[in-house]
Amino acid sequence: MKKILLTVSVAILATASIFASGQTEEESATAFPSKEISCIVIAKAGGGTDTMARANTVPLEETLGKPIVVLNNGTAGGMIAMDDISKSDADGYTIGVFSNTDAPNFVYSDTDPGFTLDDFTYIAGLNQSGDLLVLKKDSQFSSTDEFIAYAKANPGKLTVGLPSPIQEMSLSMVETGMDIDVTSVVYSGGNKVFADLIGGHVEAGILGTKFVSQLKEQDMKILGLLLNERLSSIPEVPTLLEQGYPANNPVKRMLVGPKGMPAEIVAKYVAALEEGFAEGGKIAENIIKIGEVPMLVTGDELAAFLEEDFAMRKEFLSK
Repeated sequence: MKKILLTVSVAILATASIFASGQTEEESATAFPSKEISCIVIAKAGGGTDTMARANTVPLEETLGKPIVVLNNGTAGGMIAMDDISKSDADGYTIGVFSNTDAPNFVYSDTDPGFTLDDFTYIAGLNQSGDLLVLKKDSQFSSTDEFIAYAKANPGKLTVGLPSPIQEMSLSMVETGMDIDVTSVVYSGGNKVFADLIGGHVEAGILGTKFVSQLKEQDMKILGLLLNERLSSIPEVPTLLEQGYPANNPVKRMLVGPKGMPAEIVAKYVAALEEGFAEGGKIAENIIKIGEVPMLVTGDELAAFLEEDFAMRKEFLSK
Protein backbone atom coordinates (compact mmCIF):
# COMPACT_ATOMS: atom_id res chain seq x y z
CA MET A 1 0.00 0.00 0.00
CA LYS A 2 1.39 3.38 -0.97
CA LYS A 3 1.76 5.69 2.00
CA ILE A 4 0.95 9.38 1.99
CA LEU A 5 2.95 11.95 3.88
CA LEU A 6 0.89 13.67 6.52
CA THR A 7 1.56 17.19 7.65
CA VAL A 8 -1.01 16.99 10.44
CA SER A 9 -0.44 18.96 13.62
CA VAL A 10 0.38 16.62 16.47
CA ALA A 11 1.30 17.18 20.06
CA ILE A 12 4.93 18.05 19.28
CA LEU A 13 4.01 20.88 16.90
CA ALA A 14 4.15 24.52 18.03
CA THR A 15 3.35 27.89 16.53
CA ALA A 16 5.16 31.20 16.80
CA SER A 17 1.99 33.30 16.89
CA ILE A 18 1.24 36.19 19.22
CA PHE A 19 -2.23 36.23 20.72
CA ALA A 20 -4.51 39.20 20.29
CA SER A 21 -4.33 39.87 24.01
CA GLY A 22 -0.69 40.84 23.64
CA GLN A 23 0.54 37.81 25.56
CA THR A 24 3.20 35.65 24.04
CA GLU A 25 2.37 32.04 23.32
CA GLU A 26 4.39 30.92 26.35
CA GLU A 27 2.61 33.35 28.67
CA SER A 28 -0.81 32.31 27.38
CA ALA A 29 0.07 28.64 27.76
CA THR A 30 1.18 29.21 31.34
CA ALA A 31 -2.16 30.83 32.17
CA PHE A 32 -4.19 28.19 30.31
CA PRO A 33 -6.99 27.59 30.99
CA SER A 34 -8.33 30.84 32.34
CA LYS A 35 -11.91 30.49 31.06
CA GLU A 36 -14.56 28.04 29.89
CA ILE A 37 -13.61 25.52 27.18
CA SER A 38 -15.92 24.41 24.36
CA CYS A 39 -15.83 20.82 23.11
CA ILE A 40 -17.54 20.32 19.75
CA VAL A 41 -18.87 16.78 19.29
CA ILE A 42 -19.72 15.78 15.72
CA ALA A 43 -22.80 13.76 16.70
CA LYS A 44 -26.09 14.02 18.53
CA ALA A 45 -26.24 13.44 22.26
CA GLY A 46 -26.40 9.83 23.35
CA GLY A 47 -24.34 8.18 20.62
CA GLY A 48 -20.94 6.53 20.88
CA THR A 49 -18.95 9.66 20.02
CA ASP A 50 -20.95 11.76 22.47
CA THR A 51 -20.59 9.29 25.35
CA MET A 52 -16.86 9.02 24.69
CA ALA A 53 -16.53 12.81 24.71
CA ARG A 54 -18.36 13.13 28.03
CA ALA A 55 -16.39 10.25 29.56
CA ASN A 56 -13.30 12.40 29.02
CA THR A 57 -14.51 15.97 29.47
CA VAL A 58 -16.13 15.55 32.89
CA PRO A 59 -12.87 14.41 34.56
CA LEU A 60 -10.87 16.92 32.49
CA GLU A 61 -12.94 19.72 33.98
CA GLU A 62 -11.73 18.74 37.44
CA THR A 63 -8.10 18.39 36.39
CA LEU A 64 -7.92 21.59 34.33
CA GLY A 65 -10.06 23.57 36.77
CA LYS A 66 -12.42 25.11 34.23
CA PRO A 67 -15.83 24.07 32.80
CA ILE A 68 -15.89 22.18 29.50
CA VAL A 69 -19.15 22.71 27.64
CA VAL A 70 -20.05 19.94 25.17
CA LEU A 71 -21.67 21.23 21.97
CA ASN A 72 -23.35 18.51 19.89
CA ASN A 73 -23.76 19.01 16.15
CA GLY A 74 -24.44 16.00 13.95
CA THR A 75 -25.58 18.09 10.97
CA ALA A 76 -24.43 16.67 7.62
CA GLY A 77 -22.98 13.63 9.35
CA GLY A 78 -20.71 15.80 11.48
CA MET A 79 -19.12 17.68 8.58
CA ILE A 80 -20.34 21.09 9.81
CA ALA A 81 -18.96 20.45 13.29
CA MET A 82 -15.58 19.37 11.89
CA ASP A 83 -15.46 22.55 9.81
CA ASP A 84 -16.25 24.60 12.93
CA ILE A 85 -13.39 22.94 14.82
CA SER A 86 -10.92 23.51 11.99
CA LYS A 87 -11.79 27.22 11.75
CA SER A 88 -11.71 27.94 15.50
CA ASP A 89 -9.01 29.98 17.18
CA ALA A 90 -6.03 27.77 17.97
CA ASP A 91 -5.82 28.96 21.57
CA GLY A 92 -6.95 25.71 23.20
CA TYR A 93 -10.40 26.96 24.18
CA THR A 94 -12.14 25.10 21.38
CA ILE A 95 -11.50 21.38 21.11
CA GLY A 96 -13.50 18.57 19.57
CA VAL A 97 -14.05 14.84 19.44
CA PHE A 98 -14.27 12.72 16.30
CA SER A 99 -12.77 9.45 15.13
CA ASN A 100 -10.16 8.48 12.58
CA THR A 101 -13.00 7.25 10.36
CA ASP A 102 -14.87 10.57 10.23
CA ALA A 103 -12.74 13.28 8.60
CA PRO A 104 -11.33 11.08 5.78
CA ASN A 105 -14.88 10.14 4.80
CA PHE A 106 -15.48 13.76 3.83
CA VAL A 107 -11.98 14.76 2.68
CA TYR A 108 -11.76 11.86 0.21
CA SER A 109 -15.32 12.25 -1.08
CA ASP A 110 -16.49 14.07 -4.19
CA THR A 111 -17.68 17.04 -2.11
CA ASP A 112 -15.27 19.66 -0.76
CA PRO A 113 -15.98 19.77 3.00
CA GLY A 114 -14.07 23.03 3.48
CA PHE A 115 -11.25 21.45 5.48
CA THR A 116 -8.38 19.00 5.00
CA LEU A 117 -6.83 16.42 7.30
CA ASP A 118 -4.04 18.90 7.94
CA ASP A 119 -6.44 21.46 9.44
CA PHE A 120 -6.51 19.80 12.86
CA THR A 121 -4.24 19.28 15.83
CA TYR A 122 -4.59 15.63 16.83
CA ILE A 123 -4.13 15.81 20.59
CA ALA A 124 -4.83 12.21 21.63
CA GLY A 125 -6.45 8.93 20.70
CA LEU A 126 -8.82 7.89 23.48
CA ASN A 127 -9.89 4.31 22.85
CA GLN A 128 -9.66 1.25 20.64
CA SER A 129 -12.82 -0.05 19.06
CA GLY A 130 -14.36 -1.45 15.91
CA ASP A 131 -17.68 -2.17 14.27
CA LEU A 132 -19.83 -5.25 14.84
CA LEU A 133 -21.84 -7.18 12.28
CA VAL A 134 -25.06 -8.22 14.02
CA LEU A 135 -28.28 -10.01 13.08
CA LYS A 136 -31.85 -8.87 13.73
CA LYS A 137 -33.78 -10.27 16.68
CA ASP A 138 -35.06 -13.80 16.03
CA SER A 139 -33.04 -14.04 12.83
CA GLN A 140 -33.38 -17.10 10.63
CA PHE A 141 -29.58 -17.36 10.65
CA SER A 142 -27.65 -18.90 13.51
CA SER A 143 -24.13 -18.52 12.13
CA THR A 144 -21.93 -16.47 9.84
CA ASP A 145 -21.84 -19.33 7.32
CA GLU A 146 -25.65 -19.42 7.11
CA PHE A 147 -25.76 -15.65 6.62
CA ILE A 148 -23.20 -15.87 3.80
CA ALA A 149 -24.88 -18.83 2.12
CA TYR A 150 -28.19 -17.00 1.95
CA ALA A 151 -26.55 -13.79 0.72
CA LYS A 152 -24.76 -15.67 -2.07
CA ALA A 153 -27.97 -17.36 -3.14
CA ASN A 154 -29.94 -14.09 -3.00
CA PRO A 155 -27.69 -11.21 -4.18
CA GLY A 156 -28.86 -7.83 -2.95
CA LYS A 157 -31.82 -9.22 -1.01
CA LEU A 158 -30.37 -8.97 2.50
CA THR A 159 -30.67 -5.50 4.06
CA VAL A 160 -28.01 -4.18 6.44
CA GLY A 161 -28.67 -1.11 8.59
CA LEU A 162 -25.89 1.47 8.99
CA PRO A 163 -25.78 4.23 11.64
CA SER A 164 -24.40 6.72 9.06
CA PRO A 165 -22.78 6.80 5.61
CA ILE A 166 -19.40 6.38 7.30
CA GLN A 167 -20.19 2.71 7.98
CA GLU A 168 -20.44 2.08 4.23
CA MET A 169 -16.71 1.34 4.40
CA SER A 170 -17.22 -1.36 7.04
CA LEU A 171 -20.04 -2.89 5.04
CA SER A 172 -17.94 -2.86 1.88
CA MET A 173 -15.18 -4.71 3.75
CA VAL A 174 -17.75 -7.29 4.86
CA GLU A 175 -19.03 -7.75 1.30
CA THR A 176 -15.50 -8.06 -0.11
CA GLY A 177 -14.29 -10.42 2.61
CA MET A 178 -17.35 -12.66 2.32
CA ASP A 179 -17.78 -12.25 -1.45
CA ILE A 180 -21.43 -11.28 -1.08
CA ASP A 181 -23.72 -8.48 -2.24
CA VAL A 182 -26.21 -6.91 0.20
CA THR A 183 -28.29 -3.73 0.31
CA SER A 184 -27.39 -0.98 2.79
CA VAL A 185 -29.99 1.10 4.63
CA VAL A 186 -28.48 4.27 6.09
CA TYR A 187 -29.93 5.68 9.32
CA SER A 188 -29.20 8.77 11.40
CA GLY A 189 -27.69 6.95 14.36
CA GLY A 190 -26.98 3.57 15.90
CA ASN A 191 -30.02 3.72 18.20
CA LYS A 192 -32.33 3.75 15.18
CA VAL A 193 -30.51 0.80 13.61
CA PHE A 194 -30.82 -1.09 16.89
CA ALA A 195 -34.55 -0.35 17.09
CA ASP A 196 -35.15 -1.63 13.57
CA LEU A 197 -33.10 -4.75 14.26
CA ILE A 198 -35.40 -5.46 17.20
CA GLY A 199 -38.42 -4.75 15.02
CA GLY A 200 -37.11 -6.98 12.25
CA HIS A 201 -37.16 -4.23 9.62
CA VAL A 202 -33.59 -5.02 8.46
CA GLU A 203 -31.89 -8.41 8.40
CA ALA A 204 -28.56 -7.26 9.86
CA GLY A 205 -26.73 -4.16 11.01
CA ILE A 206 -23.35 -2.57 11.62
CA LEU A 207 -23.14 -1.25 15.19
CA GLY A 208 -20.49 0.01 17.59
CA THR A 209 -19.33 -2.00 20.59
CA LYS A 210 -21.34 0.20 22.98
CA PHE A 211 -24.39 -1.83 21.90
CA VAL A 212 -23.02 -5.20 23.06
CA SER A 213 -24.86 -5.27 26.39
CA GLN A 214 -28.14 -4.25 24.72
CA LEU A 215 -27.69 -6.89 22.02
CA LYS A 216 -27.14 -9.53 24.70
CA GLU A 217 -30.22 -8.38 26.63
CA GLN A 218 -32.28 -8.90 23.47
CA ASP A 219 -30.57 -12.26 22.77
CA MET A 220 -29.40 -11.01 19.39
CA LYS A 221 -26.60 -12.73 17.48
CA ILE A 222 -23.28 -10.94 16.93
CA LEU A 223 -21.57 -12.45 13.90
CA GLY A 224 -18.21 -10.80 14.38
CA LEU A 225 -15.96 -7.85 15.07
CA LEU A 226 -14.30 -5.93 12.25
CA LEU A 227 -10.80 -5.95 13.75
CA ASN A 228 -7.74 -8.14 13.41
CA GLU A 229 -7.81 -9.00 17.12
CA ARG A 230 -10.53 -9.42 19.75
CA LEU A 231 -11.21 -6.58 22.18
CA SER A 232 -10.45 -7.09 25.87
CA SER A 233 -13.83 -5.55 26.76
CA ILE A 234 -15.72 -8.23 24.81
CA PRO A 235 -13.33 -11.20 24.61
CA GLU A 236 -16.21 -13.57 23.83
CA VAL A 237 -16.95 -11.82 20.50
CA PRO A 238 -14.89 -13.33 17.65
CA THR A 239 -13.43 -11.30 14.83
CA LEU A 240 -14.54 -11.93 11.26
CA LEU A 241 -10.88 -12.48 10.40
CA GLU A 242 -10.57 -15.51 12.69
CA GLN A 243 -13.62 -16.95 10.94
CA GLY A 244 -11.82 -16.60 7.62
CA TYR A 245 -13.29 -13.29 6.43
CA PRO A 246 -10.79 -10.38 6.47
CA ALA A 247 -12.36 -7.09 7.57
CA ASN A 248 -10.33 -4.65 9.65
CA ASN A 249 -11.70 -1.17 10.28
CA PRO A 250 -10.22 0.18 13.53
CA VAL A 251 -12.08 3.01 15.23
CA LYS A 252 -10.19 5.38 17.49
CA ARG A 253 -12.04 8.39 18.85
CA MET A 254 -9.75 11.36 19.31
CA LEU A 255 -9.49 14.65 21.15
CA VAL A 256 -8.62 17.25 18.54
CA GLY A 257 -8.30 20.98 18.04
CA PRO A 258 -7.70 23.36 15.15
CA LYS A 259 -4.36 23.38 13.39
CA GLY A 260 -1.64 25.36 15.12
CA MET A 261 -2.45 24.80 18.78
CA PRO A 262 0.65 25.74 20.83
CA ALA A 263 2.65 22.72 21.96
CA GLU A 264 2.54 23.92 25.57
CA ILE A 265 -1.26 23.89 25.60
CA VAL A 266 -1.40 20.52 23.87
CA ALA A 267 0.99 19.24 26.54
CA LYS A 268 -1.40 20.44 29.26
CA TYR A 269 -4.23 18.46 27.70
CA VAL A 270 -2.01 15.40 27.37
CA ALA A 271 -0.86 15.64 31.00
CA ALA A 272 -4.48 15.92 32.17
CA LEU A 273 -5.45 12.93 30.04
CA GLU A 274 -2.53 10.88 31.36
CA GLU A 275 -3.79 11.50 34.88
CA GLY A 276 -7.26 10.33 33.89
CA PHE A 277 -5.97 7.26 32.06
CA ALA A 278 -3.60 6.17 34.84
CA GLU A 279 -4.51 3.10 36.89
CA GLY A 280 -7.64 3.98 38.80
CA GLY A 281 -8.06 7.19 36.78
CA LYS A 282 -11.56 8.56 36.27
CA ILE A 283 -11.36 8.73 32.48
CA ALA A 284 -10.31 5.10 32.12
CA GLU A 285 -13.07 4.05 34.51
CA ASN A 286 -15.66 6.07 32.57
CA ILE A 287 -14.61 4.53 29.26
CA ILE A 288 -14.80 1.01 30.68
CA LYS A 289 -18.29 1.76 32.06
CA ILE A 290 -19.57 2.58 28.55
CA GLY A 291 -18.22 -0.72 27.25
CA GLU A 292 -15.17 0.65 25.46
CA VAL A 293 -11.45 -0.08 25.76
CA PRO A 294 -9.45 2.90 27.06
CA MET A 295 -6.26 3.46 25.08
CA LEU A 296 -4.42 6.78 25.29
CA VAL A 297 -2.23 7.42 22.24
CA THR A 298 -0.40 10.72 21.72
CA GLY A 299 2.52 12.37 19.90
CA ASP A 300 4.58 10.34 17.44
CA GLU A 301 2.63 7.13 18.12
CA LEU A 302 -0.65 8.79 17.18
CA ALA A 303 0.90 10.45 14.12
CA ALA A 304 2.21 7.08 12.88
CA PHE A 305 -1.18 5.43 13.36
CA LEU A 306 -2.96 8.23 11.49
CA GLU A 307 -0.48 8.20 8.62
CA GLU A 308 -1.11 4.52 7.96
CA ASP A 309 -4.84 4.69 8.68
CA PHE A 310 -5.51 7.76 6.52
CA ALA A 311 -3.52 6.21 3.67
CA MET A 312 -5.69 3.09 3.86
CA ARG A 313 -8.88 5.17 3.82
CA LYS A 314 -7.66 7.33 0.96
CA GLU A 315 -6.96 4.24 -1.14
CA PHE A 316 -10.35 2.73 -0.30
CA LEU A 317 -12.51 5.85 -0.60
CA SER A 318 -10.84 7.08 -3.79
CA LYS A 319 -11.93 3.96 -5.68
